[in-house]
Amino acid sequence: MEQRRTIGYILLALAAVICLASNVWFIVKMPMGGEKVSHLIFRTLPEVIALLAVVYIFVRQGKSMNLKLDIRERRLKLNEQHAIDPYGYSYIMLGAMSVCIILIFAVDIMDKLGVPLFDRISAGWCIVVLSVLTVALVLWLSVKIEMAKRRDNNNNS
Repeated sequence: MEQRRTIGYILLALAAVICLASNVWFIVKMPMGGEKVSHLIFRTLPEVIALLAVVYIFVRQGKSMNLKLDIRERRLKLNEQHAIDPYGYSYIMLGAMSVCIILIFAVDIMDKLGVPLFDRISAGWCIVVLSVLTVALVLWLSVKIEMAKRRDNNNNS
């Protein structure tokens, strides 16, 4: 499981690097003016929020807090429950999802700058191949997580 968590951290770092590089490229290539600031805010803010949401879920992985009303003591209790993913596949899946989200925003930034995706063949194909690989990885890991849950349910029964 620790290896899968490390792979997830590496994928999150890759997503952060792609996010930073695409936004710096956007700042450098976008013409000057008031539109630059508004486009930067409306393109970067959702990208950063999406990445931070995935990072938050990654860090809080496997824990969910449920409120429970304790009538005897007249207070609310927080009960922490652990989700079923003992093999750690969800770490890799969240890392791959973050890379896919950031690649989608990078393609949007390229479109906004007027750069055709396949103008530079290597960059365009790299984005397409990475997108397809991350989507395939997310789908494969979703199946692996469900198989692990069923295996644990069968072992507990």
